[in-house]
Amino acid sequence: MSWSIEVPAVNTLNRPLGDSSQEQALGRAECSVNRKVPLPGGSVLLGASLKVPVELFNGPEDKDAGGVVGKRSADAPDGSTPEPLFLPDGITCWLKYAAELNAEASAEGSLPFLTLDGKGAINVRVADYRGHPTRNLLGDTLREDAKTLRLPFQVDDVRALGPDDALAFQARIQLKTGATLSWPIVTAAVVTALAKRVGRAVALQLKADVGLSVGGSLQLEDELCLVFSRPKNPGPFTVSVRKATSHGGAVKIEAGATLGVESPVLTALLTSVASTEQAQEVSKVMEALEAGKLSPTLLTVATALLGGLGFKEELDATQTTVEKVYGELKTLIKDSVCATLKAGFEYEYARCTEDTTLMELEVPEASLGDVHEALISGDLARIQRQVKDAWTRRYFQMTSIETQRTRSFGLGWRDVFLAKSEDSKKLKAVAQHASRDHVNGPRRYAFQGARSYKQEGWLAGAQVLQGIDFSAQMPGFSTRPSADAFAYAFFAQSRFQGSPSLQWLEDTARVWGALPDGGSPERLTALVQAAPRGTRITARFELRIDSPTFKKLLKRMGTDPAAELDCFAIALARALPWESVALRASPAVRQQIYAPLWKKYLMDRARNWDKASILRGVDDRLKRMQPPAALQNRTWEQSAMAGGAPTPATFMGVMENASRYGGDVGGRPYGKVYEIWARLTQRLQALQQAIDARSPLSDDPEHSIIVDAFDPLEDSGSDGFRLTATVAWFLELSRHWGFRADLQPLVGIKVGDQPELLLTSV
Repeated sequence: MSWSIEVPAVNTLNRPLGDSSQEQALGRAECSVNRKVPLPGGSVLLGASLKVPVELFNGPEDKDAGGVVGKRSADAPDGSTPEPLFLPDGITCWLKYAAELNAEASAEGSLPFLTLDGKGAINVRVADYRGHPTRNLLGDTLREDAKTLRLPFQVDDVRALGPDDALAFQARIQLKTGATLSWPIVTAAVVTALAKRVGRAVALQLKADVGLSVGGSLQLEDELCLVFSRPKNPGPFTVSVRKATSHGGAVKIEAGATLGVESPVLTALLTSVASTEQAQEVSKVMEALEAGKLSPTLLTVATALLGGLGFKEELDATQTTVEKVYGELKTLIKDSVCATLKAGFEYEYARCTEDTTLMELEVPEASLGDVHEALISGDLARIQRQVKDAWTRRYFQMTSIETQRTRSFGLGWRDVFLAKSEDSKKLKAVAQHASRDHVNGPRRYAFQGARSYKQEGWLAGAQVLQGIDFSAQMPGFSTRPSADAFAYAFFAQSRFQGSPSLQWLEDTARVWGALPDGGSPERLTALVQAAPRGTRITARFELRIDSPTFKKLLKRMGTDPAAELDCFAIALARALPWESVALRASPAVRQQIYAPLWKKYLMDRARNWDKASILRGVDDRLKRMQPPAALQNRTWEQSAMAGGAPTPATFMGVMENASRYGGDVGGRPYGKVYEIWARLTQRLQALQQAIDARSPLSDDPEHSIIVDAFDPLEDSGSDGFRLTATVAWFLELSRHWGFRADLQPLVGIKVGDQPELLLTSV
């Protein structure tokens, strides 16, 4: 291998490297190479290269496109800012020798920059960073460096790195890695999928060891950069996997999972519907099913267990049908795990900027030879099997509770962002580029809009954490990003801890769509009633609307204004707080009594709805019911007639807390609920129109049609009643338009130390 270097500005060769008059782009280098590099399962032939600039970094403001040399951010690393290895400090500066080599597979193997079967060829960008004292002369340094320039594919070249050196290569890499899903996320995904499969409500209490997680594998294809460095010599090597400026092409992510007889998810599902006697036989049933040898006794148990999960109508007590349903159940779990793993990885990965460090390992000197081939093959799964946990210095999801913990969409802020926030709004937009022309070149955007707040008081008398998460991201690059290029999704959650009544838990689960109005919550009743009085209860109410379903919602928005208004009136009525009075007995009762009142409020656009008119309107509605509401109920609703603050759960109390402006705004002192709903309807409709028209985004993505849609969603998530009403509205709209089964409501209830009970409905 030989390098040739062209430096046009020869008058600078006798100047020190640290001279401020030196240009950053000094000249061009060309690497002449014809070398076969062995890789696991094959080899790659490195051929002639293109000429690439030689760059000098001698000041803190110099920028390196590879992200290896540069100025460190003042902020703590959070996956959104570049993290360079080296910073010119007036004592040391760096020369970067780069080349684009032609790489061609000479045999099938696990090659990071070729197609999956190891065939084809592509250009691979390599770079050798050399640190030098600022006093050294440029000409002498170039001549000496050219004799010993290195390639990252050669393990001996990597071993030769000094403390101020680095070796890097960039290509469209297929990166393989392992990841885990926490037990609550896995079970939530599986229970939701099971409800859709069996077509009915599901209530399962799934037991698991504390801290249990489920593993999977991920294969990522993107433009990545692998960097070798050595902070101390002798000493361990640092290996960084970084995102890089892409040369085009969408990110490809594939997820995989294995599910055998040892699967904790399978065991938990079958055990959750087993009697005391059957629970002892679950492991035997699973082993027999895996082996295809069911005894008559175990066949009976297996039929009962699978029937208890909702497959009763598909079973005829024969081994054939039992094996068929068992296989479908395994596939359902595997697909759910893979989909959740992939969704969580994509969600977070899309919000990592270029130059973000995805993974950083500290490899002992003695172990470099064992893992070098795996590293340059992008096979981190193999490395994870070989190395000790102590090698891992950084993983791109380090903000999670646990290293390598992948979360599903909408859960990213539940334990990290939300739990630390009293009242927070967060809107984040990340731009990624496919060329160095950030103005006119291909680019893609990823948005995350989150709103969370903490509230004490009227909701079951407990501390409540609530919030929303609105996602919008482009799967591929475009020179003209437009609204139709995005995938959109929505997540809402309400979580509290306290000692609520069983009736309140049932009622709220129905409003959030996880329990049907006519459904009988035996599992919930048994769980709560068995607990001693005062036992602490933790409940989470969630609604996910994935991208395909959100597109359906947007597509219909504005097509039937009357129905949309009716659905919101119903949602507002159902969202009214449960109370132990006849008027509030259930969501269905509230819908019957209060939906007409809310409909009039919406049709009036909240004009002239002051306190006196609201109280008269409520009383008039209750008197006109057939039969009229009892006097004590009317009196309860009129609790504020004599002045003072109304009871928070009354209609007037809800208007005071959720819909009152600071003053009489345009004749609508209680018009906030109407205004937020009207803006949300209009902004979602405008977003759909922009999608249909393929309208380009603003040059400033922070002022775009997507942000316009987030604003009213954010307002709806800043109050408990409004958030619950928005969730109920989406449910009503999807039911009206015929895709209610596509929404993903879930309620998780944990009583004391008992396993969490999961409720969901289609």
